Amino acid sequence: MPRRLLNTRNETSLITEDAFEKGVQEGTLGAEEELWLADPGTLKLADGAQSILALESAKLFSGELIDCEIESNTGVHDQPPGVFADLVSRRRVLLGHAKRMDRVLGTSGTHPIGDWREQEIIDKPHYQRLKKKLGWLIRRNNTFSLHVHYAVQGRGKAVYLFNRLREYVPHMLALSVNSPFWQGEYTDMHSARVLMFSRAYHRAGLPEPLGSWTDYTDYVDYLGRAGLIDTLGEIWWDVRLHPGLDTVEIRAFDAQTDPARNEALVALAAALCDMLALEYDSDELMPIIPNREIEENKWSAQRYGLDGIFIDHISHEALKTSKAVETLVARLSEATTRDLSGLERILGEPTESVRQLEVWRETGSTLEVARDLVTRTSP
Repeated sequence: MPRRLLNTRNETSLITEDAFEKGVQEGTLGAEEELWLADPGTLKLADGAQSILALESAKLFSGELIDCEIESNTGVHDQPPGVFADLVSRRRVLLGHAKRMDRVLGTSGTHPIGDWREQEIIDKPHYQRLKKKLGWLIRRNNTFSLHVHYAVQGRGKAVYLFNRLREYVPHMLALSVNSPFWQGEYTDMHSARVLMFSRAYHRAGLPEPLGSWTDYTDYVDYLGRAGLIDTLGEIWWDVRLHPGLDTVEIRAFDAQTDPARNEALVALAAALCDMLALEYDSDELMPIIPNREIEENKWSAQRYGLDGIFIDHISHEALKTSKAVETLVARLSEATTRDLSGLERILGEPTESVRQLEVWRETGSTLEVARDLVTRTSP
């Protein structure tokens, strides 16, 4: 009988007994996009998410910690264009609500001028519990990202994809960096989101590899039985398993202002998973890279975006990050039938962080950076 994981405080299962054995259609995709609301005059973060959530289906939108933040949730699709179409349609719905409420809509990994001290934690039990558990840390977590789900059939396969995807977190981050500013200050980072979120929490960032499915369930059991977590959503790794949906969830991307970039990043995530699934099915398993090596590349991506240096895990030679990402995309084109033309297009464009820095240097104003983000968020 499949192992049943119990939280002894409430005797409810955190991992379903049929996790990754539901017969899902492997390779199907979904995504979640986090966006922010701001005051049209000051462009500072402003409340309104709870008012929107009261009017909209919980299948389409959900609350995300603070009342200036709202998350759109797509349906399940075979290909990235379907996910992209959902994200665009939901942006348009949110733009309508924002106009009605005298708000503007934007998205980026962090808000250039938003002050976390002015934000209200939403009135939702999960986030109120986190407020009590994490205090100051959770209150200043004003960060926004894009999450991609890839459906997997089989626990061993899910663990293998989880382990292998870790290696490519730096590549995904380097291509998606979109948060050089924090509280009105240039951070010298291309992703301040990583600095403020995934490096601040003990259950966030790059996860250690799993030896087996039992390693994962034992870890969740350890947390649940001690009362340290109430939901699996309190594990915030860059890559995590989602037993309820039978997906591997990729959480390495900064939120993208230009909606067209979302389709390219969803295609990147899907193609990566296709390649790794093919490895597993062909029994051509690759070695699992230790965290200490991956973290060197992740730091470079966080600090420099595509303009840094990555270490090749096989040769241990340094190469330009942009070249490493281009090489990966070339490999993916041979391992997937997905359309990667959008991904190839953005390889030749500046990242969103570079765009923010260009506006800042031209205008000398983080306010103008925020204005540009609002303008470019509209589909």
